[in-house]
Amino acid sequence: MDDRPGIPTGEPRQRWRIVFAREAPVANQARDEAAAWAACLRATHLPVALAGGSERPRFVIAAPLSVGVPAEGELADLFLTERLTRVDVWVGLVSHVPAGVRLIDLYDVWIGERTLTAQLAAADHRVTVRGAPGAELQIACARLLAAEVLERSRVKGEGRSVAYDLRPLILDLRLGQEGGPGFAADAETEASDPTAPRAPAATLTMRLRHGSDGPAGRPDEVVRALADALGRPLEIGSRVRERLLTADQLTSEGPPARTRV
Repeated sequence: MDDRPGIPTGEPRQRWRIVFAREAPVANQARDEAAAWAACLRATHLPVALAGGSERPRFVIAAPLSVGVPAEGELADLFLTERLTRVDVWVGLVSHVPAGVRLIDLYDVWIGERTLTAQLAAADHRVTVRGAPGAELQIACARLLAAEVLERSRVKGEGRSVAYDLRPLILDLRLGQEGGPGFAADAETEASDPTAPRAPAATLTMRLRHGSDGPAGRPDEVVRALADALGRPLEIGSRVRERLLTADQLTSEGPPARTRV
């Protein structure tokens, strides 16, 4: 083993699945995310395996996010050249994660499993929207789920438009209850005119396909499809990726419980 902290030699002997949350990064933070994790892992003094003969830690983030999108249940795999206990790995990591990242959980997985990216099957998203009453949004959600085909187009490279079917990418689509946690007051309107009626922002919860064998569902495209079903524009207020799910998790958990409205 090399005597420099975090730069061991040898083959990986252990693989840890890390679950973490992150704040929405600014542009330069997103570009430097991999470098930030690499620097932090070297500081842990854990026997981190190296990637492809380089000095880069063998650490794989399942599905990097766009700039400005916070997350509550991201996944990454970390490979070690020695077998350690969960406590050892947790203690080694918890005080060294990059700024804006919070460690949630970690567990030992079989080192010979398929790549984490290949195991991904879905992602849960929480999106707030304004522009339509909750009752109308609920009807629009039901229309999308009842549709056999949702023909849409997606721009790819140099403004080229590609047709695709959105429907198989939507595994679940729900609306929070008015007056409950699924709705939030329009703070800007309330601040500018405290006497004005509050305009609620509806919270949509989506489970969308996210795999390596086809296109991934995008929350903004689901919102546009809802707007088309309503015949009026919808404004996205905030967006959070709540969780990534592997195919095994998706199968074992079954469909999400429906929210009654």
